[in-house]
Amino acid sequence: MKKISIILLLLIITLKTEAQSSVFNIVDSLLVKGNYQNALILLENAQPKTAVIFEKTANIYQTIGNENKALSYLNKAIEIENSDASKVKLAQLYLATGLTLKAIEIYEFLIVKDTSNLLVANSLGKLYLSQNQPKRAEKLFRFLKSKDSVNPNYPYQIGECLDKQNKLNEMGQSYLNAYKLDTLHLKSIFELAKFFKTLRFQDSTTLFINKGLQIDANNINFNQLKANDLYFSKDFKNALTYLKKLDSLNYQSVSTYEMFGMCYYNLQNFDLAEDYFKKAIRLDPSDYTIYYRLATLYYDKKDYKLAKYYLFSSISSAKPDLDRQYFLMGILLKEENNLKGALDNFEKSFQNNYKNHKALFELAVTSDIYYKDKKIALKYFQQYLDKFKRNDEIMTAYAEGRIKEIKKQYFLEGEIVN
Repeated sequence: MKKISIILLLLIITLKTEAQSSVFNIVDSLLVKGNYQNALILLENAQPKTAVIFEKTANIYQTIGNENKALSYLNKAIEIENSDASKVKLAQLYLATGLTLKAIEIYEFLIVKDTSNLLVANSLGKLYLSQNQPKRAEKLFRFLKSKDSVNPNYPYQIGECLDKQNKLNEMGQSYLNAYKLDTLHLKSIFELAKFFKTLRFQDSTTLFINKGLQIDANNINFNQLKANDLYFSKDFKNALTYLKKLDSLNYQSVSTYEMFGMCYYNLQNFDLAEDYFKKAIRLDPSDYTIYYRLATLYYDKKDYKLAKYYLFSSISSAKPDLDRQYFLMGILLKEENNLKGALDNFEKSFQNNYKNHKALFELAVTSDIYYKDKKIALKYFQQYLDKFKRNDEIMTAYAEGRIKEIKKQYFLEGEIVN
């Protein structure tokens, strides 16, 4: 009888296992077709609820970007079967949802439990680095390097750690160590090109830039470095070749368009230089350097009107945003009856930001109080109406009223003012 019971139990377990396997086969076939909704319904109705069912459900939710649902189901799986593999998945999910510190906690727990888990150590090292803990990251990557001395990723990551610690020479050597292990390791080649550029070792810089381009001719980073290298070597014609390559790769940036413009400017092709400077301005209308470039270009073309316009734009864009500070100082000084000091600050406020209508209004009102010559206030009130008539009804009504009163006063004194 006892033997029969055992056989029946084993049979039930086998049938349940086969039933779940059948469910998983159907789920997999549905997922191949992209029908994740029916797959989720099937898993939801599957019995009994095992760790594998919850984990598979979590995987589907993670795939479709519903990380919080995925976390919920993965935690249910861990409650049933608390394996290291599921803990790693949980850490990865926490990372995907932006809960980096929770991911670090899990990886730290796992590495203390089993120091031979190099994949966990690698993930934890990268997380330490991302959280600006380079010393802790370096310690882990040096441990990993001792366990796997032929993997170029570990000396590369050590280089990244040393970079964050401002250890320039050690950093360069570490990147070089990675390159020696794998002469096709693009990330190390890129860092070595930048490293030798910092040291102003031109031959080594060019060597590693060219190596990078030989491996990947369409790599944006290396094309940028090459264009930059040629530009500062005053080889403007060849610099344009790589800038055009970047353009063909749909890479757009203010610095690239500025370099385009400067290459054409130095080659005396002012029309194309103008085109690219204007492209740069469209990307960043507040870049005062590009306005200055255009001013210089128009000066060389003897178009002084446009040169002055772009110089004015450059000066305006380069000013620090201090108009609010000057305005408040003006208000404080006005309340202390220091009208001259208030006027100076209202003027500075407006000069720093020509869109600050309150600064211009206060400049007009305070001038009206301070100066006997009302033409000064009249000028500011008229300027206010020209620029900001629709900004504030009360200020506009006051300005219009004072303009009429001042003009009437001068008219009664026998003088007509406009």
